[in-house]
This record gives sequence, C-alpha cells and structure tokens, in this order.
Amino acid sequence: MKTRVAVALSVVSILAVALAYGQSRSPLGQLDIPFKFMVGKTEMPAGKYEFVSQEQRTQLLLRNLDTGKSRFVFVIERLAETSPLVKHKARVVFDTVGDQKFLSEVWPPDDADGYLVGITKGEEKHEVLTQN
Repeated sequence: MKTRVAVALSVVSILAVALAYGQSRSPLGQLDIPFKFMVGKTEMPAGKYEFVSQEQRTQLLLRNLDTGKSRFVFVIERLAETSPLVKHKARVVFDTVGDQKFLSEVWPPDDADGYLVGITKGEEKHEVLTQN
C-alpha cells in the first residue's frame, strides 16, 4: 500500500513539474542561422533555431528546429532596450573571434529587453541576425 501511494505521489509530482514547465516558457522568436556557432564550448550546427525564455529568466532554451535537439543557455545579465518605443523583430548577436562565431546576445521581438548570454575574450567583431 505504501508503495502504491509513493508511486502515485511521484507520478503527480512529475506531472505537476511538466505542467509548470510548459506554462513558464515564453517564445522569443525563431531565426535561421546560416553558419555553425559556439554556445560556450559547444558547437551548434547551422539551422533554424527557436529561442524560449524560462520563467525565472536565468536561462534560455535554444532549440534546433531541424534536428529537435535543444540546450539551455545561461543568462549573464539582462540588457536594457535603448529604444523602447521602437518595435523590432527578434535578433541575435554573434561575436566573431578568428574564424569562430560565439552566441552573445538574444533580443526578443518588439520593445523587449535583451539577454547577454556570452562574453568572448580578445578582439571581436559583432554580427547581428534579424528574424525574417
């Protein structure tokens, strides 16, 4: 009897977490990224990606829509939108160091603040991709 109660409570807990997880996500946009890039030390292939914020906003979910694979990206800090009255499409910023591109910033559409998700060392060049 105790085992059945424990199993039932475990199932209810798992369903509650899944339900809460599903409700706490907010899509930030989808972008075609035509080149491979780095997220921290992980190389990501070129493809169509979806960015999703989590309720606590300490991490973003980066999902490759071509392969279905996803990973969490930690937010270093929030970036204030400098033109809050101007609407814009979703965009991401990459820092190029040598021949590698590193994911640096994610900006949701409209007038929302952005997310700093990567910092590179050394001389870099910014490249901005905007949602179609």
